[in-house]
Amino acid sequence: MPARPALLLGALFAVIVSPLAANDASINLGAHGPEPVGEFKGEESVVRMVSERIDITFGKTETHVHCRFVFRSSKAGADAVQMLGFPDFITEADTGTIHSMVSRVDGKEVPSKKLRGWQDLENSKCHLGSSPEEAAAADFYTITVTFPPDRDVIVEREYKATNGRSVLGDTYFSYTTRTGGSWKGSIGKAEFHVTLDGWKLDDLAFEDGEQKVDPRLQRKYASPNFSEWKVEAPDKLSLVWNNFEPAVHHTRQNIHLQTWCVPPQQ
Repeated sequence: MPARPALLLGALFAVIVSPLAANDASINLGAHGPEPVGEFKGEESVVRMVSERIDITFGKTETHVHCRFVFRSSKAGADAVQMLGFPDFITEADTGTIHSMVSRVDGKEVPSKKLRGWQDLENSKCHLGSSPEEAAAADFYTITVTFPPDRDVIVEREYKATNGRSVLGDTYFSYTTRTGGSWKGSIGKAEFHVTLDGWKLDDLAFEDGEQKVDPRLQRKYASPNFSEWKVEAPDKLSLVWNNFEPAVHHTRQNIHLQTWCVPPQQ
C-alpha cells in the first residue's frame, strides 16, 4: 500500500494515496463587506479574481510555487476587506508542511498570521475555529487585504512545499483551483507555468501518453492530459484556462504533477 503523502496546502482527497494540494482558498470572518465563505450569509465574495498566474518548479523532493492573483472589487463607493488564507492541513493523512512562505500585496511584503481552522469536505468552504470531527483541520496562513472600489489589487504568495511520495517510488504535487469558486463570478484567466527541476518530461505519467508502467500499478496520472499542455522547452510546460467557474467546472479544478511508479523487481 502506498505510504501517506507528505503534502500541504489544499483540498483533502478521499483516499490516502491522493495528495493534499496547494490552494487559493479565501476566508472572511468580517460581519460587513465580502462574504465568500464561513460563518455568515452568501456564497461569493464581492471581489472577483480577474486572473491568476501560477509558476510551479517541480523538484525531486520539494516544489517551489509563486502565485500572482489580480483582484477587482465590485463593491461600489467603499473598500471591501477580505481575509485570505492558505491552509496547511494537520490531518493524519498529511505529514508535510509549508515553508518559506512570503506574501505580498501590490508588491509590498506583508506578514502572514497563522490561525487554526478547518475545511468543509462537502463544499470546500474554509472556517476558523475548532474543527468538527468529519472536517479537515488546518492552520491557515492568513493576510487581510483591503480592496478599493476603483482599481486592481495584486496579491502574491510564494512558498516551498514538500512533494508527495509513495512506496511505489512515484512523486507528485497538486494545485487546486476549486476553492477559487468563493470569488465573485468566474475566474477570468488562469495561467500555469511548470518547470521541471531534476525531472525530464518523459518522467511525468500522462494517461494519453506512452504507458511506461502497468496502469493497474500506476493508478494515478498527471492532469490535465498531456494534449492540453503546451511544451515550451524540454523542461517547461504551460497551460491557460479562460473564463471558468472552478466550483462547477470539474475539469478546471486541479493541476496534478505525477511521475511514474517504479515497478518492483521480479
